[in-house]
Amino acid sequence: MTADSGCSILLIGFQDQDNLGLRYLLSSVRQAGFAGRIETYTADPGPIVALVERFRPDVIGFSLIFQYMSPAFARVIESLRVAGCRSHITIGGHYPSFDSAEVLQRIPGADSVVRFEGERTLVELMQKLSRGEDWRPIAGIAHRQDEGVVVNPLRPVLDDLDLLPFPDRSDIDYRSQELPMASVLGSRGCPWDCSFCSIRPFYEAQGGKLRRLRSPAAVVEEIRQLHFEQGAEMFLFQDDDFMATGRRARKWAEDIAEGVITAGMKGRIAFKISCRSDEVHYDTMARLVEAGLTHVYMGVENGDDQGLLNMSKRMKASAHFESGKILRSLDLSFDFGFMLLEPYSTIEIVRNNITFLDRYVGDGWTVAGFCRTLPYAGTPLKTQLEAEGRMLGTPFEPDYTFLDPKLDLFYDWMLLTFHERNFTNAGLNEVLRRLNFEARLKLPHRRKFQATERAKLQRITAECNGHAVFCLRSALDYVEATPADEIDVRGGFLGKLTAHEKVQERRLTDELRRLYSASPKWAQMLDVAEILRSFGGFDNAWTLAPQDLPAAGKGASAVLEAGLARRRLASRP
Repeated sequence: MTADSGCSILLIGFQDQDNLGLRYLLSSVRQAGFAGRIETYTADPGPIVALVERFRPDVIGFSLIFQYMSPAFARVIESLRVAGCRSHITIGGHYPSFDSAEVLQRIPGADSVVRFEGERTLVELMQKLSRGEDWRPIAGIAHRQDEGVVVNPLRPVLDDLDLLPFPDRSDIDYRSQELPMASVLGSRGCPWDCSFCSIRPFYEAQGGKLRRLRSPAAVVEEIRQLHFEQGAEMFLFQDDDFMATGRRARKWAEDIAEGVITAGMKGRIAFKISCRSDEVHYDTMARLVEAGLTHVYMGVENGDDQGLLNMSKRMKASAHFESGKILRSLDLSFDFGFMLLEPYSTIEIVRNNITFLDRYVGDGWTVAGFCRTLPYAGTPLKTQLEAEGRMLGTPFEPDYTFLDPKLDLFYDWMLLTFHERNFTNAGLNEVLRRLNFEARLKLPHRRKFQATERAKLQRITAECNGHAVFCLRSALDYVEATPADEIDVRGGFLGKLTAHEKVQERRLTDELRRLYSASPKWAQMLDVAEILRSFGGFDNAWTLAPQDLPAAGKGASAVLEAGLARRRLASRP
């Protein structure tokens, strides 16, 4: 990894939907004349240590996407130092940007943190290191000094995103994928101030516009190159909110659609976007469908008006129903984020959320997933809970208890009951999400679902949703009516509900297996091992190193038990 500049970098992280953050960094440092490469993070330090010993990079950059993964990254970095690695080690990502001092104190092997948008900061860091100059005053850097941590002022934001080179994808062979899928970023930022989200604070900290748009021409050109030159057919727009900023965003989106059509890609590609429910407008969505829109992910989050107010969502639940109606009318697949519980939930709000799920997706158009809100670094929610003295857990694993102690018991039961369904690659929620996406995907040379197959899939999805709603509603009624000291989340009535849900999940999974056993591709989705190893469909969203794959499935129950144990300890007075 030697360049004429005499400085090289090894970037390490999860290959998550191409990890555009790393690929923008790689293209920027290469444009500046430095050598670089990307490697997948592994929980076992051995392969990374071997890579570093082989290539001997001057700089190692870790992309820390997930806050809870900080201790694992610390162990890898410690192993590098023990092995004699003298490279400059820097860390970037949302969490390190907000809590850079905490990260440097808890990961002593790291030299610096590149905070917030890092392309120009990382290039300057490498320039300083290659010349032997002092890098510590660089804007956007956090570093150690004596016994403390110095956090430098941030550099001004780059207003014109078209000035950045396209993400470097030279190591990706899209044509080898079952569904050639690439990620694209059309904008950066989000103007909304949802309490649970760190996206606005992340971009707001640097100044400038809350959402910056690339030109439609640049977006279309990147898609054109990826399609015609590298074979990508499915595109995932990674914009935090593709439709944010109202009329301006709708015009921008329609211009991209027009560009795709004019470039001769109509009928050749498909793409997915993310947006809020109240940003789904029929005319704009119809134009996007003409260009290839096939799937929409919506930030629904809550189905109760008070719950939405608690989250600072600035909308009513009625917007969810209207958007669902529009997407169904356009025959689009969609899924949605939904936090059944948040720190200010009441039993009434949770009950209304359960009723909402029944009304919203009781027809089986898509599968109902649900979780609780977590107070991640940088979010207004974390600040609010800290001010109230309600933050529990650790900086790497934040937690809290609910205002109503009975909801803590309900949540523990919910996690025991739905963990596999909702939060594992092998769970019924993930299998149905994949199949429902495939059922409405329109691409040439791709096997289409017949109308009868889609009807059967929708009926099975409706049954899956119905059983979940029944168990959630029954459990909540029981928890509300029963004294807290008599509630057993593992046995008695709640234990029977858990058993019922597990039986129904197995029954529906078996039925899916029978329906799709004749098709190897669909049958593959129902095989746990193949699900974890598949790179088609949406599984590009989670690319683990091959040696970490078995642990991802087998360790789920251990992780669940550890999480419940932490919550029990945290809730003790």
